[in-house]
Amino acid sequence: MRKHFALRAAVAVIAWSAAQGALAGSQGYVVSNWAPAMNNPDDSGCPDGKNPDLKDIAKYTLARLGYPKEQIEKLVPAEGVGREARQMLAMRGRVDGQPVNVYVNPLSVPDPKIKMDVAKESFGFNLDGKLGPSDYTDPLTKESGVDNAAARVFGCFDRTRGTLEQPPGNWSFRWSHYVEGNSWLIQVNNNSDRPLNFQNDDNVVVTFYRGMQIPMMNASGYQRNVTYTIDPNTELKKNTSFTGKIRDGMFISDFTPQFRMVASSRVQPVFDFKSARMRINFKPDGSLVGFVGGYLPIKMIYFPFGDYATTGEGLGSMDVAGIYYALQKSADTDIDAAPKTGVRTRISQTYQVHAVPAFLIEAPK
Repeated sequence: MRKHFALRAAVAVIAWSAAQGALAGSQGYVVSNWAPAMNNPDDSGCPDGKNPDLKDIAKYTLARLGYPKEQIEKLVPAEGVGREARQMLAMRGRVDGQPVNVYVNPLSVPDPKIKMDVAKESFGFNLDGKLGPSDYTDPLTKESGVDNAAARVFGCFDRTRGTLEQPPGNWSFRWSHYVEGNSWLIQVNNNSDRPLNFQNDDNVVVTFYRGMQIPMMNASGYQRNVTYTIDPNTELKKNTSFTGKIRDGMFISDFTPQFRMVASSRVQPVFDFKSARMRINFKPDGSLVGFVGGYLPIKMIYFPFGDYATTGEGLGSMDVAGIYYALQKSADTDIDAAPKTGVRTRISQTYQVHAVPAFLIEAPK
């Protein structure tokens, strides 16, 4: 009994020492929110109005399938879309004349041509060094040529619109469920024994980790200065870092060829950025707000919408086939383009990340 108690005490001391030692040249955080960076403070980016809701989607879909107006009115009454109509929506795709599941085969229906965001400003980075007609200007840094094409795809759907202060409800809801299973951690390190300078510092590395505990929360939100254990799985530690400098209280990364975090189908199976950038603002209260931008696979962005199927299409009130078509048409990089057809498979997108201070320790051996 004494041996077991002594062992537990020794492990606790080692963990406490590791957490305290990490304060010298680094600072840990636990991520409190991760969501697409959207900038929709008003409706000016959607001059032709928002995209249709589920009732309208059902009506124009059934009309396209040849159902008479009288039958459509019965299938889609004023009180909402019934079960039978939802089943028809799911199987509205056609391949060789046969019905197929549209969520698995989004290109099996004609392009519904969703309404796209046309605003001038949104968050992100100039990833290609060019100024394009679809590029934004970042409202915070004033950088022009910002590549965040996915924001144009999702900017005129009520559930995927948002601001820096109020991230998209659709994604925040998914994130709140995702962190019931695990946590994301961040470590900012200057590779030195001297304290991290949050105003100006060189040789800074920002690394994301998967945590082994769920986030600790209270009535005020995520608790600060809680100790989290880094998942020791080496596969989860590959391509998760950014290098750069801190200048005037902002971390700006160099380009990194790939940034990759494994998530889940609830939010997105894998966040796989190519040609990625990151910046972080360190707030006076010790928390941080950052942005990660790069080129992501279209199929990964689409996955949660198709995976939720009729439920997602109903709760999100968005034509999922229209989302896939728009992502494909808006793809703005030749990275990973199909070698024979030249079809682009990635699109630029920026995510915003919020985090609060935490102690990070390695798993005891």
